[in-house]
Amino acid sequence: MPFDVGSTRIFHCPACDVDTPHTIKTSRGDMYGIVCTNCHGGAIVSALDLRIYQLRWEEELQAILDSLVEHPLQDDDR
Repeated sequence: MPFDVGSTRIFHCPACDVDTPHTIKTSRGDMYGIVCTNCHGGAIVSALDLRIYQLRWEEELQAILDSLVEHPLQDDDR
């Protein structure tokens, strides 16, 4: 399943060294040209790398959300 040009994926930016949304600017075969929305640095990555990173990020986010459901934040006004 190819990624659409113009869509955004979370990826670790090699320029600013943080996990940020990256906009897909172009593709050729299984390679994608992406641009960081934080520093505007560009990178060329494979579709497999984009998928793996996105899945790991989604799993981590789901774990955080699940922990909030299991241990809701306490109201400080009590």
